[in-house]
Amino acid sequence: MARKRRTEQEPEPKPDLTPMIDIVFNLIIFFMIVSELSNLTVEQLELPYASEAADPPKPTADKMEKVLQVNVLPDGLVKINGAGYSDDPKLKGVHPSLKEFIENEAAGYEREPPDPNNPALSPSKMKVNIRADKETMFKNVQQVFDACQKCGVYKTSLAATKEAPGAK
Repeated sequence: MARKRRTEQEPEPKPDLTPMIDIVFNLIIFFMIVSELSNLTVEQLELPYASEAADPPKPTADKMEKVLQVNVLPDGLVKINGAGYSDDPKLKGVHPSLKEFIENEAAGYEREPPDPNNPALSPSKMKVNIRADKETMFKNVQQVFDACQKCGVYKTSLAATKEAPGAK
């Protein structure tokens, strides 16, 4: 039995990197889009100072809760996820209703058991964090509280900074 001698050496196979490069580009695009969307929830505001402000609870992997971020601008416009809302009668027709938006959002959440003293009241489990600029008049913040209360949303919080004014 004669063996065939190898005179030419076959080239080593090389992996095709094209699919891996495609995956890397897809991941880069995905993370760029996600980071842009997460930036839509908060506006650039100068939060008011509160010396006793509590740090927000750190989310854990087993208890990730969604909190609706409501931004109240100095001119009174309420922005949620980059869109403007208002219940001010002067702005009726210019911006969608804040109460209707919160009502629609709260509809997607479970309800707490009814209060024995008030069986008609079944509060929503939705959480709302109100971020108002320090120059915002309180009546503009009050419209957010009123809209939440009318929709049965009672888990609200106010954002503030512990950083003393002028300490930057």
